[in-house]
Amino acid sequence: MMTTLWRPVCLAAVGLLSLSGCGLVGQTKIVRGSVPDSITVSSPAFREGAPIPVRFACKAEGGQGKTPPLRWSVASTGVGAQALVLDDPDAPSGAYVHWVLFNIDATANELLEGVVPRRAEQALNTAGETGYAPPCPPKGEQHRYRFTVYALNAKVPLSNGAKLNQVLSEIAQRTVARGRMTVRFGSG
Repeated sequence: MMTTLWRPVCLAAVGLLSLSGCGLVGQTKIVRGSVPDSITVSSPAFREGAPIPVRFACKAEGGQGKTPPLRWSVASTGVGAQALVLDDPDAPSGAYVHWVLFNIDATANELLEGVVPRRAEQALNTAGETGYAPPCPPKGEQHRYRFTVYALNAKVPLSNGAKLNQVLSEIAQRTVARGRMTVRFGSG
């Protein structure tokens, strides 16, 4: 029964996240036209392609489950809000969404370690929980984790704890620019 309930959520997330480069287009194109990869994403705690430090991972891996610090270039004018999606494209059942943070202030250019910005909202993740689900790949596997920042032309009209597929769809419809940083974690 649990598999039956999660299947629609997982399929919706996989469909939305398997987009061409942006992470938000499924079998039917949701983002209209071309969306530039004009946002540069980085972290003071790790580098592109490098392993993410253990403190940001799950307790089973010896981590503290802290949200990582991130920095990004602010997109051009016409931005009403921003969003962040953290996903694992290497999960056994397809893309696993670890965190969706949306309605981040349009002028923000960083997240501090262990802090969720004021007035930002968090969607349900693939596990059906609101907030950050730290990296925790199966034993013996190494996975990629993609931090994608989206510049949105308007705020997402949903509140904290909104359903994953609804929030991803709303983000896709409002995206005007994006940028991504990919890191690794695990023992594969």
